[in-house]
Amino acid sequence: MSTEQPSQIQPDGVLLVLDPENFKIIQVSANTNEWLSKKPEELLGQAVSYVLGSDVGGFLLKVLSQPPSFQPQLQPISFGGRSFSLRTHYHSSGLLVEMEPLPDDDHLLTYKLFSKLSNFFHDLELTSDPDRLLKMAARILRETTGHESVRVHRFDPEWNSEVIFEDRADGEQHLLGHHFPANNIPARVRHLYRINRTRQISHCKHTPVDLIPASNPITDTVDLTRTHLRSIEPEHLEYMYNTGALSSLTLSIMPDGHLWGVLVCESSQPRYLSPPVRAFCSMVVQLVSENLQLAFNRQFSHQMSRLGRAIDQFNAGFQAEFELHDALSGITHLLAPFEADALVLRLDGVDYLYGRDITPEAIQCLREVVHKQTRSGIAYAEKVPDSLSGKTDWIAGYLFMPLAAQAEEYLILLRSEQSSLKTWAADPSRRDTAPHVDYKVWQEEVKGQSLPWERHHRAAASRLRRAINLRMASEMARLRKHDEEMAHLATHDKLTDLPNRLLLEDRLERAVAKARRDRGVCAVLFMDLDGFKPINDQHGHDTGDEILRRIARRLESNIRESDTFARLGGDEFVFILGGFCSQSTGRFGTETLAQKLIASLKDPFVLEDQRSFQVSASIGIALYPFDAETPEALTRAADQAMYNVKQSGRHNYLFFSDFS
Repeated sequence: MSTEQPSQIQPDGVLLVLDPENFKIIQVSANTNEWLSKKPEELLGQAVSYVLGSDVGGFLLKVLSQPPSFQPQLQPISFGGRSFSLRTHYHSSGLLVEMEPLPDDDHLLTYKLFSKLSNFFHDLELTSDPDRLLKMAARILRETTGHESVRVHRFDPEWNSEVIFEDRADGEQHLLGHHFPANNIPARVRHLYRINRTRQISHCKHTPVDLIPASNPITDTVDLTRTHLRSIEPEHLEYMYNTGALSSLTLSIMPDGHLWGVLVCESSQPRYLSPPVRAFCSMVVQLVSENLQLAFNRQFSHQMSRLGRAIDQFNAGFQAEFELHDALSGITHLLAPFEADALVLRLDGVDYLYGRDITPEAIQCLREVVHKQTRSGIAYAEKVPDSLSGKTDWIAGYLFMPLAAQAEEYLILLRSEQSSLKTWAADPSRRDTAPHVDYKVWQEEVKGQSLPWERHHRAAASRLRRAINLRMASEMARLRKHDEEMAHLATHDKLTDLPNRLLLEDRLERAVAKARRDRGVCAVLFMDLDGFKPINDQHGHDTGDEILRRIARRLESNIRESDTFARLGGDEFVFILGGFCSQSTGRFGTETLAQKLIASLKDPFVLEDQRSFQVSASIGIALYPFDAETPEALTRAADQAMYNVKQSGRHNYLFFSDFS
């Protein structure tokens, strides 16, 4: 399968590539004579004002004032008695200017489209159901574009897609419920859909237009990723040939900025959509994406409320009952809300099993696998690894939550197999071959998988874990008859007296909840020390412990009383900052602290015996709600940012959003 980027355009318009230093034309599409009545040779080397007039200069300067990753800018222009739409952006290859003709009735068309959009806004206000939102979008796109069919494809975690809605002019639904293998929209094409979210093919059998000269004078090859006129990938051509579609419009559905699915409009006839129509379709899908995220958030809140009530009901007796065995008896009532068949809880070396029977050997097999899967603790899957085949009884899916740092105490929710029949729009055995649709029913029986662990299941399991940990902290205190001391020990690091993982999770949960309630911003800074391991290895743990205590005191002097500074273990520390009102103030505040923390480690640590030690730090930063919306995901994002600092030289800080 080809991985080359197309270096040609579709013949629906003209492409000019300009030198950003002087706005001279350095590369053109070979069809300029058709649209501009000027041969390519006449245009090369000329200032763009020679072609489009002097007024275009101000527009191009505006484009240059934006960052290269900024969305292309639009501008109407008249040339040769015709109206055109300019679509311009720039990168290392130069300024890329696309010219497409505007319809003669542009003003009337614009009025009609805005009227449609106004009605669509009204309909959006009346619904919060995700299914209805997508149906509305499919219907209005088919009516506006004139395509024969519109399908909504939703991606699964393996990037297979399922047609969840189909709106056709003939009222039929040929592919509703069908699944497409991931190779039908390969990874490279999905990457393009994230960047260029509206993709038109007016006639798949067109003759591609070359660029003149073929090599870009600045970068040799020109990147057409963000252009609308960009020619068709070979994979997509083969797909359209197989399906009988001559024209299409593909729009990315991106709630929360992630590629969730695509809307695919197709016709068996050539169909060119003018820039105003495409802009209308893009706005409709953008509105749907934003409202879809709101709908998902409402669903999540509703599901969390349901699970939260069940957990609270269990927790009331769990915290009040003196005997642990009796306190745990109510946990069986949580199986149904979690849609689980069994629950395993290991506390103080004892396994407590509830629900369906499971052997100790099966539990041990699961523990060995999940312990290696994730640094952040939680591990979940809807299918056990093939290496455990026949070793885990009836278990198909699991959600594993360690209760302690070393995972010696844990909570596991277990699910049995839920076999299903999946209908494919292509032969499932051809998933590694070229895109193909057979319009023939291919049935695949899916075995060995459970229901998926959704976001609310994972969040609720974390909430249950906190309840269990808090109870166990109290249990320790009661058993040792040192209530206040044990409560502190359960929530603070013994070496540095900083908050530990347990208290950190509780504080982070509260910080996220407050930021969500206040519509504000909170932050997590994940710090890992540079150069600490050799101190332990060469001078012993006693010296290393003393250095850690001094590091903790020095770092602690930089934070506000309202912030949280915790030690996860080893040489890893976490800071929680709250009270920011916007993303910009959050970035400024956390960046200021990160600089102070790094600077505070500049001076060496001198022990009483005059030995001197030098360490530095790598810091990753994640902001709620921009990088993640749950405490666990926020911590993972900051951890990943810190890891990238380590990979790129250490002794620095990095925001998660700067590389994700």
